[in-house]
Amino acid sequence: MEAKTLATALRSERKKGAARRLRRNGSIPAIVYGHGEPTAISINAREFATKFKYVSESTIITLDAGEQKFEVLIKDYQEDVVSGGILHIDFYEIEAGKAVRTHIPVHIEGSPKGVREGGILEHPLYELEIECLPKDLPEDIKIDVSALEIGDSLHIADLQPPEGVTILSNPDQVVALVSTPRVEEEPEVAEEEEVEAAEEGAEEKESESEEEQE
Repeated sequence: MEAKTLATALRSERKKGAARRLRRNGSIPAIVYGHGEPTAISINAREFATKFKYVSESTIITLDAGEQKFEVLIKDYQEDVVSGGILHIDFYEIEAGKAVRTHIPVHIEGSPKGVREGGILEHPLYELEIECLPKDLPEDIKIDVSALEIGDSLHIADLQPPEGVTILSNPDQVVALVSTPRVEEEPEVAEEEEVEAAEEGAEEKESESEEEQE
């Protein structure tokens, strides 16, 4: 996978006030964890949003701080629930020859045979935990679901990961399935309503009988 580069500035202040000032000036405060002491940095929010349409743990990023460079993965982040903006990012520094554990997205491809016959495609699992060397890190894993018929399912155990990649997630987890279409049942008449209808019918018959006798 090709690494993306972000310009980075080292920072010495880690207090909340300093972080708020950074955000007001268009930067995102961040921390790099790894082989030594954590390093406090900041990155340009606009550059980050331009290069990363969504936050992913599967993208290797080069943080360029001039004399210092860090090869990292995103391990965690905080998001503003109102604006959707990124408030803080935790990066994890990787080593070229050392395996990393991370999560990658699962994307399904194809139109299942079962869906064309009326079934419903369900995709309950959106990411996998994997382990591999940084050079082997895939951006995602694509799954072809074209052959799935109604009642069929794909589990993690059925997947063939790329060479050098080990899937750590539970092999019994369902990745995709085509379920039987649900048949909507007609609403049952409440028992009380049935009793009232029967009583009204009885009263009408009794009234008709009295009229006939007269």
